Amino acid sequence: MAVFVAADSSNQGVPPSPPQAPTPPGILTRLRLDTRGEHEAVERVLDLMSPALTAADYRQKLVQFYGFYSPLEAALQTRCALPDDGSATSKSQLATLIPRLNKAALLRQDLHCLGVLTDAVPLCRHLPSIQTAAEVLGCLYVMEGATLGGGMISQHIRTSLGITPDTGGRFFDGYAGGTGKMWQAMRHLLTSCAVDLKTEDDIVANAIATFACLRSWCDPARHDADNGT
Repeated sequence: MAVFVAADSSNQGVPPSPPQAPTPPGILTRLRLDTRGEHEAVERVLDLMSPALTAADYRQKLVQFYGFYSPLEAALQTRCALPDDGSATSKSQLATLIPRLNKAALLRQDLHCLGVLTDAVPLCRHLPSIQTAAEVLGCLYVMEGATLGGGMISQHIRTSLGITPDTGGRFFDGYAGGTGKMWQAMRHLLTSCAVDLKTEDDIVANAIATFACLRSWCDPARHDADNGT
């Protein structure tokens, strides 16, 4: 059995082509790969797909989400309404994100259905930076990705706890039938705005930071120390 493939005689005497530089990964690939560690760590802390999830567990997770989303969305709404910061993303592009910033209202609706008044819910004080447009996009990647993944959680809580969007599961229902379309629009915005390596780096770094902030807020072992409560 031949171990080596014979050279094509038609190419004899022709110098080999120089090796091609590998194509660098795009922003979406970088986000998926570089955030994987923190993403998986958040999922382990939340454990929302656990077969042992109880109604009390679920209610507490919603309280934690509200404590994180409420101040973060308020800050994002203010930031997205500001003039362009001189980066590749214009004011109009950031402004298109504002209609997405309604998750705290959905959480409030769910908590009220479950008998929790949000006025007394502690709010996270250690939030990711959103000073630049790239930081906003990194943060929104995490939040919109959570909305995309919420469909599986929505089905799980409906099956295991009997909770539907009308009875305390609206947050995880996301954009309902429009979730896929909204995610594709977010992917397009990320791709169109990541015009250079510096912008990509900043988007990825703040996506990682956003996951880390959420994990710290929701992790009972770290919550008190990290948030001063």
